[in-house]
Amino acid sequence: MFSCVPYGRQVFVEKRRSKMEKFTLDSQERKPASKGEMKKLRASGRIPAVLYGDTANMSLTVDAVKFTTLLKTAGRNVMISLNMPDKTSKTVLIKDIQRNVISRELSHIDFYSVSMKKKIEISIPVMLIGEAPGVKSGGVLSHIVRELKVKCLPSDIPEKITVDISKLEIGNTVHVKELSVPKNVDVLISPDQIVVNIVSPTILEEVTPGAVVGEVAAEPEVIGKGKKIEEGEEGEAVSPASPVAGAKKEAAPVKKEEKK
Repeated sequence: MFSCVPYGRQVFVEKRRSKMEKFTLDSQERKPASKGEMKKLRASGRIPAVLYGDTANMSLTVDAVKFTTLLKTAGRNVMISLNMPDKTSKTVLIKDIQRNVISRELSHIDFYSVSMKKKIEISIPVMLIGEAPGVKSGGVLSHIVRELKVKCLPSDIPEKITVDISKLEIGNTVHVKELSVPKNVDVLISPDQIVVNIVSPTILEEVTPGAVVGEVAAEPEVIGKGKKIEEGEEGEAVSPASPVAGAKKEAAPVKKEEKK
C-alpha cells in the first residue's frame, strides 16, 4: 500500500513501503551484431540492452514480454535484480528506454547499476489528480514541473508525486516547497519553482474590419478626375472652374471695324 501525507493545498506524495520491493529479470550476453542481426534479435522476442555502472559497460538482452510486464506493473522507477550471464545478480535501475518511432515497440534499454548504500539522483514523475474549480470557471491550467529531480537512496525512491488540484481557483499556485516529501529525499530544484498554477485566459478584442480603434476615421479627400487641384496663393484650394494662379488670361476678341 501507499501512504498519503496531506500538506498545504491538498498536496500529496506517494511513496513505497520502507522496504522497496525488487523485481527480478534475467539477462543474456549480447555480442556485437549488424543492423540485420539486431532486427532478427528483436523479432525473436529479445530486447538489446546495456548495463552501465561502476564496472565496464556490458551488452545484454532481456525478454521483451517479461520486461513489458514489469513496466506495466511497477513503472520505470523500480529496482530490478538483474540476473547476469555469469550467474551473479546486480541491483539496477532503468536509465533510458528507446522505442521504434513508427511501431512504438521497445528497441533498446539502458540499465544503471546502483549501490543500496549510496544516494543517487533521479527524476520522479509529478501527477495531477482531481478537477480544478478554476478551470471550470474558465481558467487555464499550466502544469509546469512534470518531473521532480531528487537525490536519495535507491530504497527511498518515491514512485510518483501526486498533486491534488481539486481546490485550485484562478490565480492559485503550487510551489515545490509546498510538496510534502520524506526527510530522507532531497529535492534538487528551487523551492520557489512553480509546479502548477491556474491563470486567467487571455482575451483578445475582436476588431471589426474597417473600424478605426481609438479615434474617428477622417473623411477621405475627394479629388476629381483630370488635373490635380493646386493651392491658391493663400493656401485655399482653387476650384477647377476658377482660373489657375499664374495662368495668362485670354485676350478679348477684337471687333472688326465696319466699312462706311
